Amino acid sequence: MYLLKKTVAAVLLSSTLLMAGQAMADVRIDIKNGTQEDCSVAFNARIDKTKWVTEGWYVFMPGEEGPVLLKGANDIHDVFIYHDCGLNPADRDEVKRGWVKSNLKFTDYLPKENEDGYQEVQFVRLTGPAYVIGDK
Repeated sequence: MYLLKKTVAAVLLSSTLLMAGQAMADVRIDIKNGTQEDCSVAFNARIDKTKWVTEGWYVFMPGEEGPVLLKGANDIHDVFIYHDCGLNPADRDEVKRGWVKSNLKFTDYLPKENEDGYQEVQFVRLTGPAYVIGDK
């Protein structure tokens, strides 16, 4: 009986740790501003099978580089980026339209289509964990 209780406890602990690891996924993106101007960056990322979050603004000065941690995002390939320093998607880029708050930091879990203070922009899917603004 003691061995059975110990085995059940170990299985419960293992499955709890696995579920906690899945629920607390984050994505790190290393950004570098390769332009001569301040650039503001926003992200649109999948946080589960049906939900997305749009988050911004992260400001990078010329030459500045640093990480952004998107809490709750599951996979780098489900993250789209937008920046206000002349983002021009290439033909090979996958793009997605979204809405960003025009002038304030924001985190939106619901689309803000046509709401006051928001503008429609074109996000580009990230292809890896590093992104250089102006490197196209």
